[in-house]
Amino acid sequence: MARVFGIHEIDVNPGINEVDFKKFFVNELAPIYEPWKFMLLKGDRGQRTGKYAVLIEIESVEERDLHSPAPNTFSEEDQRWEAEHKDLVEALMKKWAKFSTTDIGMHAEYTDYIVLE
Repeated sequence: MARVFGIHEIDVNPGINEVDFKKFFVNELAPIYEPWKFMLLKGDRGQRTGKYAVLIEIESVEERDLHSPAPNTFSEEDQRWEAEHKDLVEALMKKWAKFSTTDIGMHAEYTDYIVLE
């Protein structure tokens, strides 16, 4: 089973407080996606120096496909969960919008990379 890494490049709003952004990401946003591991990255060298990305580590292609059977599509179970937790999801997305203009939901731009072993 090949491990999957999803990279979502994000743009942050001008003048954000990086400490608050990191706290929100680590303490509020990332935990709702367990068992997937979400990490907030900031470019240190190269074309995206100083810019941000979200790295998502998923145990296997099968695990990814269980929750996202096709690009920009969530499983029926995940859609039900989101509907049942609508207030939480809306609050998180509203808070996310204070930090970033980049969509992290259904229409996010991303690339999934499969580990070749």
